[in-house]
Amino acid sequence: MTVFKTYSSVWFLPAGVTLAMIMAVPGWLRLVPLLANLSLALPSVRQTLGVDVVFDFEPIIHGIRLYAVYGGAGLFLRHVARVSVPFRSWADVQWFIAIAVVAASVATASGLALHQLAGNMTGGQALMLADAWWLGDALGAVMVPPMLIPALMALTRQHMERWRWPRPKVFVLQAAIIGLAALLGALGPSIGANLWYLVIPPALILALRGGFEEAAGAVLITGIVTPAVAMLFGDPNTVGALSAPLLIMAIAALLVGAATTERQEAAQRLEALVAQRTAELEKAYELQRHLVRSIGHDIRQPLEAINLTVAGLGKTPDAAVLEGALDRVRQLGTLASDLLSRILTYARLDTGDVQPEMAPVALGGILQRLHALYQPQAQRRGLALDWPETDLVIESDGDLLFQVLSNYLDNAIRLTPEGGSVSILIEAGDEKIEIIVTDQFAAGSDHDSSRGGLGLRIVAGAASLLGATIIDLPNRKGIGFPLHRKR
Repeated sequence: MTVFKTYSSVWFLPAGVTLAMIMAVPGWLRLVPLLANLSLALPSVRQTLGVDVVFDFEPIIHGIRLYAVYGGAGLFLRHVARVSVPFRSWADVQWFIAIAVVAASVATASGLALHQLAGNMTGGQALMLADAWWLGDALGAVMVPPMLIPALMALTRQHMERWRWPRPKVFVLQAAIIGLAALLGALGPSIGANLWYLVIPPALILALRGGFEEAAGAVLITGIVTPAVAMLFGDPNTVGALSAPLLIMAIAALLVGAATTERQEAAQRLEALVAQRTAELEKAYELQRHLVRSIGHDIRQPLEAINLTVAGLGKTPDAAVLEGALDRVRQLGTLASDLLSRILTYARLDTGDVQPEMAPVALGGILQRLHALYQPQAQRRGLALDWPETDLVIESDGDLLFQVLSNYLDNAIRLTPEGGSVSILIEAGDEKIEIIVTDQFAAGSDHDSSRGGLGLRIVAGAASLLGATIIDLPNRKGIGFPLHRKR
């Protein structure tokens, strides 16, 4: 039990395990470290573990002392410093190390004071023992919790959002490297050299390579393997001398690992942001190309028609023909003006200049405005334009809603063959209200490409601002609002 006593009496059970359990486990499980320490009051337990005491009540006093010190440290970290567990950020790791070191100091001072009061040692003996006692407690408090906390959280089925367990082969590799370094340290005296410093670089290198999770694993493995190798292959008296370099290694590796993790996560966020911005720029570029083609195609037709009509005006003196030509020019001018208005509307939507003003909107009023605007156009094309009477009121932006329905209605009237019909339907279901424009456009006809033009881009932008869904089915185009918008 010589090796086990090294861990249980100085490093692990009193400090690190208590601190980790207070921070990680729920409910009554936090009492387990106290009960474990109090169990040393039983002679059978002490005999099994090889623990010697002067008085039977001594383990009780020290068990309560340790639980109060390290339990208080854990509660301070969780509820005052607001350290998240498992901790891995630079700020959280700084808090943890600082409080662990302070707790070790308090535990050492209180433990030595109790021994003096009990007459177990003099003041001079206490001072001689203080540095070794503090180093042992600090080692346990710093080395164990970074890896034991996530292990306890996993055992108690707690959610760990950001913790990433190192792969098993990483632990094997760490153990092999650290074990080799410790073996060289143990064999160093045989060649007249002190090689124990070799156990420090592996943990730092592993922290730089893999971040905080691998640093925590390396620190714990170093704390377990190094003293064991020293006891088995070297001089057992050197175990105490390893406390200082191991504590320095643990603190440095954990801080380096936390800094590495933050750097890696910042780099990942930057890469994701660059990829997102690149995708947005590519999408914007393709959209601009599409718009340029669409605008060029749509505006060239009315302008060419105007030029041809004007060129033919000088070839006939007939007043009726002239009046018809002028009427045609006015219609074409209206089409060109409408296209420019759509371009400006899209530009405002695309740059975020338009903000929705949500208010109760009467659908009947919107439909009346649409009827007054598009009924003449439908009559000129010989189309029947139908929609229902309604008294429904929804929460929306009336101007944006009008713009959406206007685009759908304009497309439907332009593309439906003469003699056909265009309708507006209002369908109120259990979950949403849909406003649909139906047409008799035949897919695959000569005008199929015009359905992907600027107007539908405006519809998409406006629907997004309104929080509505777009309905895009053959001969049925519209917009849907969730039922909770109904008043």
